[in-house]
Amino acid sequence: MTTKHLHGDGTYYTDNDIAQLLGISIGRLRNKLTAGSPLPPRIQPPGCRNRLWLREAVHAWLEQFMVTSSVTDHQAQKLFGRRQRARHSRGQ
Repeated sequence: MTTKHLHGDGTYYTDNDIAQLLGISIGRLRNKLTAGSPLPPRIQPPGCRNRLWLREAVHAWLEQFMVTSSVTDHQAQKLFGRRQRARHSRGQ
């Protein structure tokens, strides 16, 4: 994220920054915008082609999709760490 526009108390991202942050191409971002797909809130002044995405709003939007694991490290090690794959021999 190199392109940032400072304004008062916030920092804004450009379309390129958002595409990079989401791991998609700029074309895919534009397709999502046209299709009305869920995306972070943005500022789009009338008559302007450039959109601005308020940094704090983008990160707040992303946080709602945070995935947390309810399995503890000890449980994960017990489930996955010592588990061995069964080998089936085929009569050769």
